[in-house]
Amino acid sequence: MQYIQTPHDAELNAAEAMKAWGFGDAVATTGGADGGIDVRSKRALAQVKWKGGVTGRPDIQNLYGARGMGDELLFFFSASGYSDQAVVYADQVGISLFTYDPIGAVEAANKVARDFLAMSATSVRVANPLDVTFILQLSISLVVISATAALLFLFA
Repeated sequence: MQYIQTPHDAELNAAEAMKAWGFGDAVATTGGADGGIDVRSKRALAQVKWKGGVTGRPDIQNLYGARGMGDELLFFFSASGYSDQAVVYADQVGISLFTYDPIGAVEAANKVARDFLAMSATSVRVANPLDVTFILQLSISLVVISATAALLFLFA
């Protein structure tokens, strides 16, 4: 991501982070009344704060309320960090808090986010399409080698 200069840049950055974590359908909203949701995915929702002071508990509660009865994972991205009360509340209700810098680097800001990243890194490695392709190619190669060895044994 280039240098974040607008709230929409921050939302696009959050969507890219979510895509990297396996939410390939993550899309930043286009502005207007977003109901407290700035990035949407079928399995996750996010709120993004670009400027202002430290993000407080009421902002985190608003995200929690915006999900309604859904079961999506909740992420909050803030350029300015979080109050202690916001972190405690987010840990209690399972919201992952992240901070990001002006060039878009995202960092976990609470235990829920750190745990999510640890789990996500494991699942991304397992689900990486390149790994599946490599395993498939290796399996085919082993079948070909086994068949060749069997033919050589039969005609030797």
